[in-house]
Amino acid sequence: MNWEQRLKEIQDRKTEIRSMLEGQEDFDFESVEKELRDLQDEETKIEEKRQRAEELKKSMSEQRSFQKPKEERGLNFTDMTPEELLASSEYRSAYLKNLQGKPLSDVESRALTTAANSAGAAVPTTTLNRIIDKLRQTSVLFSRISVSYISGNVTLPVANAKNAAQWKAEGTNGTAQDDTISSVTLTGYELIKLVEISAAASTMTIDAFETYIAAEIGRQMAIAIENAILNGAGAGSNQPTGILNGITWTSANKVEYAAGEKLDYDTFMDALALLPTMYHPSAVFVMNRKTLFGDVRKIKTTDGSPIFAYNAQDQAAMSILGYPVVMDDYMPDGEVLLGDLDYYFMNFSQAPGIEKSSEAGFYSGKVVYRGLAVADGKPALPEAFVRVEEASV
Repeated sequence: MNWEQRLKEIQDRKTEIRSMLEGQEDFDFESVEKELRDLQDEETKIEEKRQRAEELKKSMSEQRSFQKPKEERGLNFTDMTPEELLASSEYRSAYLKNLQGKPLSDVESRALTTAANSAGAAVPTTTLNRIIDKLRQTSVLFSRISVSYISGNVTLPVANAKNAAQWKAEGTNGTAQDDTISSVTLTGYELIKLVEISAAASTMTIDAFETYIAAEIGRQMAIAIENAILNGAGAGSNQPTGILNGITWTSANKVEYAAGEKLDYDTFMDALALLPTMYHPSAVFVMNRKTLFGDVRKIKTTDGSPIFAYNAQDQAAMSILGYPVVMDDYMPDGEVLLGDLDYYFMNFSQAPGIEKSSEAGFYSGKVVYRGLAVADGKPALPEAFVRVEEASV
C-alpha cells in the first residue's frame, strides 16, 4: 500500500469517526480517543517519511550532473558579466556545495572557476541577499540608515539643502549659492562572525544550508552593527563611528534635564524645538526599553493625555507626540536620541563573505564557517540629530 492511499484511508476514517460523534451519544469514548491518537501518529510518521524521501530525491538530482540537459552543460560562463555569474543558479549551487564539502558537477566546477578568475568567488547574489535581509530583520536601525556597497575607501557628499532656489528676471543670470555641502569619508574595518557546526552540515540540502548559514552570520553581524551605529568608538578602536560618539553635543543640539529628575513633557518639546524643520518628516525617537516603559510611558501633557501611543499588536506603530519610536537596547538608560537616521552613512567596501575551515575542529569533527565583511559608518550631518540626557551632578 502506498503512502497516498494510506493517508486517504486515515482521512476517511477520521471523517467516519466525526460523523459518529455527531450522530450518537452512547459509545466508548476511550476507544475512540485512542484510535484518533493512533491515526494521528501514523499520519505524522507518513508525512515525515514522505518529506525525507523528497529531500533525498532532491539531493540525488543535484549530484546527477549527467542527467542535466545539454544546454545547461554547454553554458559559457566566461561570456557572463560578474553580476550575471554571481546571480546564476549554477554558481550558487557550486559555491554552497563547495562550502559543504560536496562534490561538484562539471558545470558547477566551471562556474566556480570562472568566478574565481573574474568575480573573486564572492557570495552568490541570493545568499548575500539573505544575509542582508537578516541584517534588516535583526537590527532596528540598519533599515533606517543610508547603506552603500562601494569597494575601497569612499568620500560621500552631504548637503543640508537649506538655500532655496532663486527667483530672478527672465534672461538674467543666476547667482551661485553655497548649499553648505560637506562630505563624509568612510574607510573599512573588518567585522567577523564565526559559526561552528558539526560535519552534518554536509548532509543538508543546499536551500537548508543557505538559510541556516545566512541567518546565523546575518543575525550576529546585525547585533554588532546595531551597537556601532549608536556607540561605535571610531578609527581608534577599528570600528565605525557611532552617532553618540561622533557628534559634538552642545546646547544647539542637546537637551539636558535636571540631575536626579525624570524625563518630562517639556524635555521632549525642547528636543523637537532644537531639530531643524527639514528633518522632522523622517525623524524618530530612539531609546531603550527601560527608558520607554519605565519613564516615558508615564509622561502626560498638561491636559492629562499620555504623550506615548502604544499598540501591543504592532510595535512599529508606537509613537511619541506623533513621531515613531525605535526601541534599542544599546541606548544608555535615561537617554533619548531624536533625528533622521537617513543621515547616518554606512558603506560596505567588502560585502559579507563566507569561508570555511575544518582545522579548528579536527578533534571534534566540526567545521567553522567565517562570515567576514569590511565596513565603516559615520553620522554624516550632525544637525540632523538631537540628544536628550540627564545633566551631570
